[in-house]
This record gives sequence, C-alpha cells and structure tokens, in this order.
Amino acid sequence: MKKEQKLLIAGFFNTAKAQPNSNALWVDEQVYTYAELLLRVARITRTLARENKDCSRQRCALLVDRSITAYASVLGTLLAGMAYVPLNTKFPVQRNLRMVELSASTSIVVDERSMDAAKELLQAYPEPLTVLMPETETLPTWAASASQHTYILKRQMAEADAASLSLPVRANPVAYILFTSGSTGLPKGVAVTNENAATYVASIIERYQPGQGDRFTQFFDFTFDLSVHDIFVCLSAGACLYSVPAKLMMMPLKFVQQHELTHWFSVPSLAACLKRYNALRPGVLPSLKYSLFCGEALPTSLAQDWQPAAPNSIIENLYGPTEATIAFTVHPYQASDQRIAGLPVVPIGQPLPGQETMVLDEHFNPVADGEIGELYLGGSQLAQGYWENTELTRQRFLNMHFEGKLAQRWYRTGDLACVDAEVGLLYCGRIDNQVKIRGYRVEVQEVEAVIRRLGGSDLVAVVPWPLAADGSVQGLLAYGCGFTVSSRDILKACTLHLPAYMVPQDVIELRKMPFNSNGKIDYPALQKLAKESDGRQVETILPGV
Repeated sequence: MKKEQKLLIAGFFNTAKAQPNSNALWVDEQVYTYAELLLRVARITRTLARENKDCSRQRCALLVDRSITAYASVLGTLLAGMAYVPLNTKFPVQRNLRMVELSASTSIVVDERSMDAAKELLQAYPEPLTVLMPETETLPTWAASASQHTYILKRQMAEADAASLSLPVRANPVAYILFTSGSTGLPKGVAVTNENAATYVASIIERYQPGQGDRFTQFFDFTFDLSVHDIFVCLSAGACLYSVPAKLMMMPLKFVQQHELTHWFSVPSLAACLKRYNALRPGVLPSLKYSLFCGEALPTSLAQDWQPAAPNSIIENLYGPTEATIAFTVHPYQASDQRIAGLPVVPIGQPLPGQETMVLDEHFNPVADGEIGELYLGGSQLAQGYWENTELTRQRFLNMHFEGKLAQRWYRTGDLACVDAEVGLLYCGRIDNQVKIRGYRVEVQEVEAVIRRLGGSDLVAVVPWPLAADGSVQGLLAYGCGFTVSSRDILKACTLHLPAYMVPQDVIELRKMPFNSNGKIDYPALQKLAKESDGRQVETILPGV
C-alpha cells in the first residue's frame, strides 16, 4: 500500500474549511478571515494550475514583501502542488537571479511593492517565466524590454473559486527551497520536503497547543526558514498571524501590547536590541503565553531580563539549521534553574519527538558526556539535501548507524556541542568559518570569494567583527593585500553582490598578509588586529610579519 504524502499546506487548508470566519492574518492594517485568505490563495493556485502542465514537477519563485499577496503566494503555490522559492527584494539582483536560475523556477509571483526589484530581475533573466501579478492592473512599461516572459495581470488571474478547491493529489515532494550562504561564492539551496516541514509543524503544535484565540508574531522574511514556523504553525492551528510592520520591526512592543499577541518568535538579537534601549521593563508584555527564540545562541542574561518583561510567558530556546527543518532541539528556560545560572548561553536541550542527536569526535565516535564534539542530527526532519548538488549533500548528510539510535542518515552541523547529563545539549560554538549575523547564516568563505573577485587578489581574509559582550557576531571585517582597485571601490561593489548583512563594515588593505606555521592565513592574528585597532584602517603591517 502506497504511503500517503504528508503535505505542509494541509493544516491551513483544513482549518480554512473548518473555521472560515475566524481571523487568519493581520497585514497592512487589515484583518483577513480564513475564508478571505483562501479566496486570495485560490486565485494563485488556479492560475498556476492553468499555466503549468504538471505543477508537481515545478517550482515557483516569490518576489513579494509582507503583503496579503505575499502570504497568499506561499500558500497558493503549495496548494497547487508546487515548491516555492522565496526571493528577497532587498537582495542584490545578481543574488536573486542566481536563486531563480539554480532552482530552475518556471513561474514567479510579484506583488505591487516589489515592482522595482522585478524590473531588474526580469529584464536580466533570459529564460521565459510565467509572471503572476495579482495586484497589478496594467502592464508596466518596462515589460516591453523583458518580453521573453508571459505576464498575467490582476484581471487575467483565474477566478477565485474556493469551494471546489482540494488538496493536490500529487504534489512536489519538495515544499520549499531556501538559499543560504555558500563557501564557493554562490548561494546553496536547501531542499526541504513536505514531510520534513509537516513533521516539524505537528511537533510544535503538539508541544504548545495553540488554538483559535491565539495571535502570533511574524517578524521573519520568507528567505529565513523561521518564517515557515510562523505561517504554518499558526495557520494550521487556527490562530491569527500578525505581520509586524517593517517600521516597527526593531521596536514592536506597543504593537504586541495593542493586539494582545500570545506567541512571540524571534532571534535573540531583537530581544537584545529591546534590552539595549531599556524597553524590557517588568510586565511590559503581559499577553504573551510563549516566548520562543531561535536562530542564534540565547544569552542566559537576556533570558533573565526577558522573563519579568513577559511574566506570564514560558521561555523556550530552540535550535536547528535549515538542513534539519527550522528547529530540531528545544530547552525550556526557567529563572529558578540553578543548573544553568552560570552558563553564558541557554542550553539547546533535547531533540523534538522522533528526532535524534549525537555528539561525535573527528573519527565519528561518540564522545563522553561533558566532552565537546561536533553535533550530528538524525530523523524525519532532515532535508532532502542540497538542491542539484550531490557532492555537497554527500559531504554533509552521512549514512551511519549507532547503537541505540534509529536514524540511519545524519546531518553534520558544523556546530560544537557537549551533553550535560541534567540539561541536555550545550551549544559550544562553530567548528568552521560560518557565523550568524542578525540570525542569518553567513559563510565567511562566500564573502571572501566575492572580495577576491572584486579586488583582483587571492590574499583575502574576512573575520567576524565587532563582537558583542556575549560573543555574538555583529558584522564582518575584510583584510587583503595586492588589490587592483581601491578598498572603497571594493566595498561599494560588495553592496551590489551581497545582502546588507554580509557586506563587511570595512575592507582594509595590508602591506603583508600574516601566515601561520602551516602557510595558511593567520585568522587569529587578524582577529587580534581587529580588536586592537577597533576595526579602523591600519597603515602598518602586523608585528613580526
């Protein structure tokens, strides 16, 4: 008997049918019920089905920005049986182009506020795309110079017949492809399946029991996989999702108070920003029932300050890479827990139901409790692999068997961890040059590859700088020597090729690059130089070089 396919979209679809008059989404100062949202979804679903012979084999790019169409496009693409590929209007056009190209998307949805980004992208992309413009009345004049594409305007969209909609009988196994920073200088796509994501959503709903009266924050851009948690946990549970306006993103407390939101989900950096501006006053967030943090290490001191600000809230620290679907382990923070009071960051705890973890040494042997090793993850949340990259998939997803463990396939995270017998997993940093900046994963090698190309020199090194008091990375600093263009021009060009969070704060040219005894660039020496010079341009070479 064939196993029934788990679908990420099923939760929303069944909820929309069961409670059509409940509030589903607040966006742009307007509330939409499940029935109203489903009508928007239906137009996109039916249009994609009309324009594609077999949606289950197709991918649809989304160039949208926190609008009703943005949310409808995520849901509508999945309901059509397609996989979605989120782009970002704030990314350089070259990066969005690569994401469309690498994913081989055949369609793209564009909302009205993303038109400028769409102009650049569609004029530059040579392959024909079906371009859905659900909010656009008349074809923009620039479309004449991008005539290789087929444009579908608002009036040409399919009728919004929601009554006869059904779940796709056959859907693309992949639900979405998210592109993260890659060490080769190109973004790498992580292919997350419907089953991966549906398993995660079911575990989270079981753990937190959200329901019809709950109201969720939505801070994350769609290119950040934590947005999948926001959208699908909330809408599968029958709750209402509140898309926090961009102007309030860094200071959202009044918004949370005004709408009496019950579920908070953000990176710790946002809470740290609120703390920095003395906004975390006792009792300031009384409506919150759960405060979930993910995407970065959660400083224990920050959790301590958050608790009195949200006195009715349970604080939990979630951990997980994109390759293991949003979050994989969780630890409930309690202010009274003396076991973690002296730890710099909150533990990452225990795996979600049905998932498994191992901490291994360099020979793939389990380490003893208390010893540091590399963290490996196994279970049904492991992604399919890297999109169209079998070599990288082979390197990072390993087939191994361990006594007492069910998983046969393991993802090597590159994170260092150790097991504490009482509180579970402790996060101990990175094993390689990957860092997190404002919650985004950044491969330092990718930034170096771009600067090498722009500066015409192979001697380039990028180090994390500055660092906050808790050790979190605030930005990057680039060093090099033998550039063929000025540092200023390199830095300016970086803004055209890299997202803002990956652009170094400065590019500093040295007379000589420091090397260690192995003949490799001496990164610790550069990190020390950054600290001593506080990231300023230096005219002298390093001492002893």
